Amino acid sequence: MSDKVRVAVVDDQEMVRDGFAMMIAAQPDMEVAATGADGQQFLDAVRADPNIDVALVDIRMPVLDGLQAIRKLTAVPYAPAVVVVTTFDDDAYVLDAIAAGARGFLLKRCSGRELVGAVRTVASGGSILSTEVTGAVLDRVRGAGPVSGVDLSGYRLTGRERDVLALVGAGLNNAEISGRLHLSMSTVKSHVTNVLSKTGSRDRVQAAILAIRAGIAT
Repeated sequence: MSDKVRVAVVDDQEMVRDGFAMMIAAQPDMEVAATGADGQQFLDAVRADPNIDVALVDIRMPVLDGLQAIRKLTAVPYAPAVVVVTTFDDDAYVLDAIAAGARGFLLKRCSGRELVGAVRTVASGGSILSTEVTGAVLDRVRGAGPVSGVDLSGYRLTGRERDVLALVGAGLNNAEISGRLHLSMSTVKSHVTNVLSKTGSRDRVQAAILAIRAGIAT
């Protein structure tokens, strides 16, 4: 078995698909495992090859769109980690993609360095989120307002962890949270880790969405 990160590239635009594939193939630690022009081709490739590590997937595609394909991956053993590569006006779909299990979000205009960096991050178990996409998603959630019935008491957060969750929901990074709460960076990182674990959030965006929907993000 190859030690390289095996990547699937799925986009209905041939130029985009070929461009991403060339970037991946040029990396010494990566290889292109499959390409596809729609979500069905992607699913077929994953079912045929259980050793695909990461998939770069567009949202808007014919036959089967990216969101539907991501949802269907839950029934596929050894499914790859998915990075959604989107245009800025696709942000309405990103919340659904988060819920479906996507591990990352990039804009199509990202640099080659950002693209391969995202693949490495997700392949190692992390999440990657374009700042612009994240901001658009959180703005959309804020516009919807708190959701009735979202109760944080079941997560058993400490008072300080709740404070940190609220500031994550407000869009603050660790350094800003450190300054706001007068805590060391290591303490903030520890609180963020605890918040993600207790709330079952895969990443800061999921935690921020929870905070906003619970009405504690200001």
